[in-house]
Amino acid sequence: MAQEIDLLGQLKFASQHLLNLAVFIGILYYFLRKPVSSFFVARSQKIESSINSAKDIIETAQKVYDENSTKFSKIDTEISELRNNSNKVDENKVSEIMDNANSLVKLIEKDTVEIIELESKKINNQIEDEILNKAVKLAEHELSSEFDESKDTQIIKSFLGEVRNDVVGNN
Repeated sequence: MAQEIDLLGQLKFASQHLLNLAVFIGILYYFLRKPVSSFFVARSQKIESSINSAKDIIETAQKVYDENSTKFSKIDTEISELRNNSNKVDENKVSEIMDNANSLVKLIEKDTVEIIELESKKINNQIEDEILNKAVKLAEHELSSEFDESKDTQIIKSFLGEVRNDVVGNN
C-alpha cells in the first residue's frame, strides 16, 4: 500500500508539473505567437526579396552576356573579312610584282640579245676590215714585186677566194 501511495503521489506530482508545463507553453504560445510569426514572415520576405534580386541580377547579366556575344560575333566576322581582304591585297601585290619582274626579265633578255647581235656585227666588221687591209697589203706587195699579168690574175683570184672563204667561214 505504501507503494501505491508513493506511486499515486508521484503521478499527482507529475500531473501538476505537466499541467504547469502545458500552461507555460500556452502562455508562451499566446505571447510569442505574433513575434515568432512576424519573424518568420519577415525572414521569408527577406529570402523572397533576395531571390527576386538574384533573378534580376541574373537577367541583367544574361542580357549583357547576349549583347557582348553579339558584339564578339560581329567583331569575329569583321576580323575574318579583314583577313580575307588582306589576303586578296597580298595576292594582288604578289601577282603585280611577279608580272613586273617577268616583264623586266623579258626586257633584259631582249636587250641582251640585241647587244650580242650588235657586238657580233661589230666583231665581224672588224674582222672583215682586217682581212681587207691584209689583202690590200698583200696585193700591194705582190704588185710591187711582180708586174706580170698572169701573176696579177692569179693574185686577184686567190684574193677573191680568200675573201670568199673568210666571209663564208664567219657567217
